[in-house]
Amino acid sequence: GEGTTLNNISQIFKARGDYETALGYLERSLKISQEIGDRAGEGTTLNNISQIYDARGDYETALGYLERSLKISQEIGDKAGEGTTLNNISQIFKARGDYETALGYLERSLKIRQEIGDKRGESVTLNNISSIFRARGDYETALKYSEMDLKICQEIGDKAGEGTTLNNISQIFKARGDYETALGYLERSLKIRQEIGDRAGMIPTLHNMAHIHLQNNQIEPALEKFVRALQLAQETQYAEGIFNVSRDLGHVLCQLGSKEQGLPLLQRALALGQAMGPRCGRGGGAGAGI
Repeated sequence: GEGTTLNNISQIFKARGDYETALGYLERSLKISQEIGDRAGEGTTLNNISQIYDARGDYETALGYLERSLKISQEIGDKAGEGTTLNNISQIFKARGDYETALGYLERSLKIRQEIGDKRGESVTLNNISSIFRARGDYETALKYSEMDLKICQEIGDKAGEGTTLNNISQIFKARGDYETALGYLERSLKIRQEIGDRAGMIPTLHNMAHIHLQNNQIEPALEKFVRALQLAQETQYAEGIFNVSRDLGHVLCQLGSKEQGLPLLQRALALGQAMGPRCGRGGGAGAGI
């Protein structure tokens, strides 16, 4: 129980962008798991440690921890853990731009998750497969996987997942230049996230809505969405949300001639970006996740 709680505390500091403190809690959790022979807990903690190094852009170290986690999952027959780790390894290769290798790991993850009936895990992996095809510019295939993901979320009543997927589908239509359809998906995503109180999830959706309004030259609605997103990010202490929105709102305000308001936001984003490392602001609210 102590190991699990230390693990959970680490996630709060990670969300705040305080990776050093998060890592300290994870190392304490790892030590406990190893001392009591909790192999499954050890695998989970290794996975979470990898996410800290991933966020810092240290992909080599992140991959090392994931490989150790994968080995444990396979040794103890933890198929759910194996599916999760394969999914997370894929994100390292995606970050490196190696989409082919990333897709291979995602296909292995998907197969395991389907075999064991892990519907939530299947949803996450389908979402990540979609993001690979979107990154390649294959929007048709990306949409196919996102629609499969959305169907699962609706079948199992995963409202948070549904909100995320609707948000991500919007980005496919945005990339195609179909802003009207994109905004429709974002409005559905926002409604769900408001209904379930997913304040952190509302941040990328509002942020994405602001960008659609900008594309349509609707300045006032764009500024309103940016400000709401920034307020939520600050209230929830979500560091990456603060970085993303401060950066974009700062740029918009400077372009509108309000440098006295825009420059402090850009300076704040710069300081946060330097503290959080190269993976800060990878953007889009896609939420790869475990």
